[in-house]
Amino acid sequence: MGLKFNWVSPSYSEEEIKNLKNTYNLTDMQAKFLLARNIKKVNQIKEYLIGDYDEGFDPFLMSDMQIAVERIHKAIENEEKILVYGDYDADGITSTVLLLETLLSLGANASSYIPNRFTEGYGPNKEAFKNIIESGISLIITVDNGIAGIEEVDYANSIGCDVIITDHHKIQDRLPNAYAIIHPEHPDFNYPFGKLAGVGVAFKLAHALLDIYPDFLLDLVAIGTVADLVPIVSENRFFVKQGLNLLNEDTRIGLKFLLDISNHYGNIDEDTISFIIAPRLNSIGRISSARDGLLLLSTDDNNTAYELAKKVDSFNIERKKITEDIVNDINKKIKNDKRNLLVIYEEGYHEGVLGIVASNISEKYKKPVLVMNRDNNKLKGSARSIYNFNIYEAMNKINTMFTAFGGHSMAAGFSTSVEFIDEIDKSLNEEYNNYLSNFDFKLEKNVDLKIDYNNISYQLINELDKFKPFGMNFEKPVIVVENINVLEKIEFGANNQYLKLLIGNNNNKIECISFKDNEIFKEINSGDIINIMFNLNKNYFNGRTKLQINLIDIEKKDYIFRNLTNNNLDFNSFPKNELKISRNYNDTINNYYLYKDLHKINQNFDIINILELPNNKQFIFDLLNLNPKKVNICCLEGEAKYKKYRIDKEKLIKFYNIILKIKTLNLNTKESISKMINLLETNIASLKIMIQIFIELNLIKLDKNIIYLLSDNTDVDLKISKTYNAMIERFEIEKLLLEEDISTINNYFM
Repeated sequence: MGLKFNWVSPSYSEEEIKNLKNTYNLTDMQAKFLLARNIKKVNQIKEYLIGDYDEGFDPFLMSDMQIAVERIHKAIENEEKILVYGDYDADGITSTVLLLETLLSLGANASSYIPNRFTEGYGPNKEAFKNIIESGISLIITVDNGIAGIEEVDYANSIGCDVIITDHHKIQDRLPNAYAIIHPEHPDFNYPFGKLAGVGVAFKLAHALLDIYPDFLLDLVAIGTVADLVPIVSENRFFVKQGLNLLNEDTRIGLKFLLDISNHYGNIDEDTISFIIAPRLNSIGRISSARDGLLLLSTDDNNTAYELAKKVDSFNIERKKITEDIVNDINKKIKNDKRNLLVIYEEGYHEGVLGIVASNISEKYKKPVLVMNRDNNKLKGSARSIYNFNIYEAMNKINTMFTAFGGHSMAAGFSTSVEFIDEIDKSLNEEYNNYLSNFDFKLEKNVDLKIDYNNISYQLINELDKFKPFGMNFEKPVIVVENINVLEKIEFGANNQYLKLLIGNNNNKIECISFKDNEIFKEINSGDIINIMFNLNKNYFNGRTKLQINLIDIEKKDYIFRNLTNNNLDFNSFPKNELKISRNYNDTINNYYLYKDLHKINQNFDIINILELPNNKQFIFDLLNLNPKKVNICCLEGEAKYKKYRIDKEKLIKFYNIILKIKTLNLNTKESISKMINLLETNIASLKIMIQIFIELNLIKLDKNIIYLLSDNTDVDLKISKTYNAMIERFEIEKLLLEEDISTINNYFM
């Protein structure tokens, strides 16, 4: 259906909508949204509508929680040195700060360590463990990592240091021999929710250690959870919702400065985390040491916080520039590359941004991508996939060619050697080509709401915001509006890579924005009629708020008729080579013709403009005989006779019955005319037309403003009257052109 997706319309009955609305005091749109997501049960609706004070599941249900808590409390009592071993992304940074603050609040002798992405890599590092333990640490607690650190944990054990692992990443066939492993998907336990972020697991440990629900730490949980793209359902949903409340009520000073520098003002929501906070926290570890991230989130000194916020923001700017340079270089390299799966490497590619680069290239070229930095014969890089092609499984089939390898279905990180690269390229391309042979390139996209254009409003956003937060596995509402006019198309950005469409009409227009996949939309132009799939947002800029549509997909309608009735067009400015039709303006030299002169036109026009409303439908059919490619309906609502004349069959019957009863009706005075107009609920112009219709039917005669009854026949055929027929035909075409949607108009005439 769309240019990108096959659209799947929602299916629900009016009875279901009514029941949900009445039971839970919902609006029509809210009920439809829940039904579209198949959220119908009481416990589901509670989860999505409430959740503000839900504490989640008992933390002691999680694997090894009891023995971990006992070991940590023992370390605190014995004044052992404890180290929190974190990770350099937003999830890892927030996890580290959260657990460190928890331990310090319990009086622990605790510190933290985050490995360097470039020299130590992700997760436990043997050399780092050696230095840590030699400094006197006797208990290491990992956060957001550790589940794959088999050798490192064995090493720590061998020199007398206990390791407690808290992690959420995929569990391999063999588990580390750690003192305790706290993991929501541990195979020997049955924790009710397995999709916590690393910071969520750390929070469960904090909850168990403190023996109270530590809602004062949920701002960190919200940031790490949204940043790590885990499903926003169950516990994650509760934690993010409550964490966002805390972020708005009591923003950490470092974050406050970071948001100020980023020109973000007003409410902090999941989009604020996704597009402002998370990218900046992630950029720290990509460019430098993640230590600055820990300090930013934990400091309470204004000067320190401000300087760190500036530094972190500068890392993000640097990250963007480095990413852009590599992407531009790759674009040149693969300009004529015919491979379906791209394998790219080069010396000097910054390893900290290769995941972002791979995502950009994959999105642009609609291909799975491996991007690597070459250091002598060593290659280190990131992979990204599309179309649900499982890149992790494909790479796992040739895992002997990788010196390090990990990830999930759509993304992976890895290391290899130049000697293997040709075989990796060949194998992965064969795997992907086999996948493509049985694949429908258009994935399905579920629609939540189909609405009229006039329903796009702040009220609609406010109604749907009731279900926030949105995120992975609970996306923002997907809305469809049909038959929209494209008023203007604008490409913007440094390389015109972004798209803005102005849609609607001059009296009610709105911006549609798209930041990716815009090559797919290149055939959309001003004047087109489209159906749009979108998310509805509020855009905050320069202290002002306005509605903005974020485009997901577009369907171009191949209609001849276009509705430009409310576009305030200058009828003198139409191009000469377009046909202009009206009832009153005649200038055949410039191709302005009267309806009555249509028979004089002896050429075809690609574009015909209807400037004034016709008297009947036949004029429109006559125009279509000229074989136009487009017919623009440009007439004004003010010309409509059906809006001016208040006449219908019921009023005519009522008027005739009055005359039948009194036989003679004197309309010589203003009072008598006003009385009749009020009685018939009409106007003077309409009254004159009604009298004309009765005269044509030989029912009355009019002499000196006095009506005389000529016939008391009650079986009257109104269609005998030319005036009545002309009026009905005029009203019918006016209502069709001015009130019906453009698809109805096209279907009627085509």
